[in-house]
Amino acid sequence: MATDTTTLVLLHPAGRMPDTFTGVVQALPAGITPKLPNLGTGTPAEQQQAAETFLDRNELRRVAPAGHGIGALVAAGLAVAQPRRVSHLILSEPVLAVDEEMVSAQLRAMKLVPKFLFRRRGMDKDQALASLESARGTDLRGAVESLDIPVLVFTSTTSPLRDAASVTVPAGPAPWYEQDPHRFAAEVADFLR
Repeated sequence: MATDTTTLVLLHPAGRMPDTFTGVVQALPAGITPKLPNLGTGTPAEQQQAAETFLDRNELRRVAPAGHGIGALVAAGLAVAQPRRVSHLILSEPVLAVDEEMVSAQLRAMKLVPKFLFRRRGMDKDQALASLESARGTDLRGAVESLDIPVLVFTSTTSPLRDAASVTVPAGPAPWYEQDPHRFAAEVADFLR
């Protein structure tokens, strides 16, 4: 079972708000304390700075960051920048390596989607586009693999990390943990034991 000191920092995907994890928070077992910083809507580097500021302001010294999409990139960046502060790392559909072809294809596709459809999902189109653009050329795979902490990856494809524990999740238009928050909470609780 997770210890009394397990602090799970849930990092929301780009363009979303912390309340995207409401179902997960409600499903977490006793002994895991969730924290939901608002990363804002800036670049991944700005979001990582917002997460670090949140941890400092709340005097959180040892945490288990968990992020989805760009939130996973922020969690990984936090673990790489401050490895002694991170006890476990949880990455859901992580974007750890961003190449030119992927960014270009996603930007073209996102530009075709009307803004109101982004708003329906609680996202801002311009902010999502800027965040994706700023992540161009990022590759944290090697840095994360060199960390001496347990890593769990939730993915609908193949894990981007060789030695990480991996759980296959369904692909879909909405983050999978919103559809199945109890599974996310149970898998994370098992991992933190």
